[in-house]
Amino acid sequence: RASVADKLKLAISSPKVLPSFSSTKSSNSSNQKRANQHRANGTAKASHTQSTTANKKADKLAQAAEGTRSITEFFTIRRSERKKKSEIDKDWMESIEARLLATDDTDLGLEIKDIDGKGRGVVAAKVFKKGDFVVEYAGELIDLVAAKEKESEYSQDITKGCYMYYFNHRDKQYCIDATEETGRYGRLINHSCKTPNCVTKVVMIPQQEEPRLILVAKQDIQEGTELLYDYGDRSKESLKAHPWLAL
Repeated sequence: RASVADKLKLAISSPKVLPSFSSTKSSNSSNQKRANQHRANGTAKASHTQSTTANKKADKLAQAAEGTRSITEFFTIRRSERKKKSEIDKDWMESIEARLLATDDTDLGLEIKDIDGKGRGVVAAKVFKKGDFVVEYAGELIDLVAAKEKESEYSQDITKGCYMYYFNHRDKQYCIDATEETGRYGRLINHSCKTPNCVTKVVMIPQQEEPRLILVAKQDIQEGTELLYDYGDRSKESLKAHPWLAL
């Protein structure tokens, strides 16, 4: 049996074996080689995939060039979903035609109100975007001679007022007489040459020979805003009789 002294002598004479640095370096070097090999394999695979894709595309192009088949049969063509201007104009005109078939303006998002200093006016009861149809300036379409006669007649009755709109279309002058109370809203929209938010536009309906006059939004119009457009009358006589035409 070894004594304590013998055990101490044995421990001193047999030092511990420390890890070899060269062994550690060798192990790290092996790990680095394996990592490099994995990266090389990954790069090789990616290059092989790209090469395969390129070869397939080249094959398709060659088939399309040699044969009579269209190239669109080999490749998917991405088509734009945006409408052409002609299609947009057609859709817009169809919506206008539907509106002009109606004779009731109560569902157009408009409201008749009393405006300070003006009397009756029309206010937007919804939001209108620029270019939106607002309302038709509805009335009796007459020629220039008849319009002058009626205008003279109306001037004799100050309680009646005058709601006549003159315009040119295809080298011919027309007038829409909206003096008569019909329940239509277009005749009640007030004037402004400084801050108009609507503009008049002449449209033609298929199967009809007579032009129609409508008002469209000149800009975005918020709910609660009074609708205004420029009557276009700049004559001295009119400005003298109706000073508000300058506003």
